[in-house]
Amino acid sequence: MRKGKKKRRAALREQSLFPRRTISMLGNKFKRTELVDRKDNTVSAVFFERDHSKFIFLEANRPIKEPRIDRLVGLLNQPKGQLNPVIINENWEVIEGQHRVKACERLGIPVMCVMSHGASIEDCVIMNNTQDRWSFYDYLHSHSHPSRPNHEEYNKIKTFLDEYQLNTTVATWLLSGNQVDYGKTDFQSGEFKVKSLTYAESQGAYFNKIKSFNSKLPNKVKFGLAFVKIQKLPKFSMSTCLTQLEKYHGRYFKQSGGNKDELVELLIECYNYRLRPKTRKISNRVLN
Repeated sequence: MRKGKKKRRAALREQSLFPRRTISMLGNKFKRTELVDRKDNTVSAVFFERDHSKFIFLEANRPIKEPRIDRLVGLLNQPKGQLNPVIINENWEVIEGQHRVKACERLGIPVMCVMSHGASIEDCVIMNNTQDRWSFYDYLHSHSHPSRPNHEEYNKIKTFLDEYQLNTTVATWLLSGNQVDYGKTDFQSGEFKVKSLTYAESQGAYFNKIKSFNSKLPNKVKFGLAFVKIQKLPKFSMSTCLTQLEKYHGRYFKQSGGNKDELVELLIECYNYRLRPKTRKISNRVLN
């Protein structure tokens, strides 16, 4: 076969395995010709593998979860691309990063790898158990640093938490006004915005009043949602509500369970209990 044909066929094979002109990894864009596979045995060398069939998934590893692959596909499509290399052993068994391999395969892009000779399933378990997820305060520390573009919003969260000592989920919910995920997604991504600090502070004061006679209730997100919801009822009085809760919280909130709607009903019952005159009582009919 002529050399020219061989080169053209090799180019076509490469193009089918790696259809994109460039790929993002570790925040850098690489041209197809720049991705050179490393064949040495250096453990620390980062290399890129286009042939996804080489990777062997350990049966003793945790089951692969499709939703996690879906999430990683979205992340790998971001400008910075793959940030963490997959760890494999010399037999191409995936020690850490099996979901990343699957996501790269789905996208048709090469996998960034590090080969660790002698690594086994025992190392896989250790790696998975020693990886610390970022906590709420890790994100808060990072995003409130002056170098961060949105740090002022995160400093408002710090101040709010120092002042009212609420559960972090309750705090971000009150500050964001987001009842879908309580502001969690925006908080972690660095895009958190305080909707109304005045409103959050007023609610924080009410929650602290409740905390003075029941330390657990204010830190329950479902209770918080129900407590804010009944404030929209006609005839609602915050002073009456707080007084009734202080008197009768033990009667209605001994159990920790219940969904938001059940807690709304309990709050209304507590509010109305022995209330005189009857005309001051509130009803849930408007909310239904």
